[in-house]
Amino acid sequence: MSGPFMHMWFHTQPQDTVLFKTWNVTDAGTMAWVCAIIVVTGIMLEAMKFGRWKIEKWQKQREEVLTRSYFTRLFSPIHVAQSILFMIQLCFSYVLMLIFMTFSVWLGLAVVVGLGIGYLIFGSRME
Repeated sequence: MSGPFMHMWFHTQPQDTVLFKTWNVTDAGTMAWVCAIIVVTGIMLEAMKFGRWKIEKWQKQREEVLTRSYFTRLFSPIHVAQSILFMIQLCFSYVLMLIFMTFSVWLGLAVVVGLGIGYLIFGSRME
């Protein structure tokens, strides 16, 4: 059972497999579309981080949070939502890491550009 060849060094060939055996990049046009999807995914990850930060900031401004017990805060709807968003954020992060680990220069650049644009848009608002 041999699978497709996986590069163990950075390469610029447009033929690659991304995440799943069925997601094959066969030409430069497909590579451009895949890179665009990856850039959007990176921006979405940074937007999610910003959203979690905004919810946390809003929650800290509420005084009633400070007066409730630990277990009440632990199972509050806001904290449960934050936990779910964190798990989704982790999935996005690991997917982007696995994409970078294909060692495709183009896919790696798409990850960096997507996260960079996302940080440019949302990162400065978290100060």
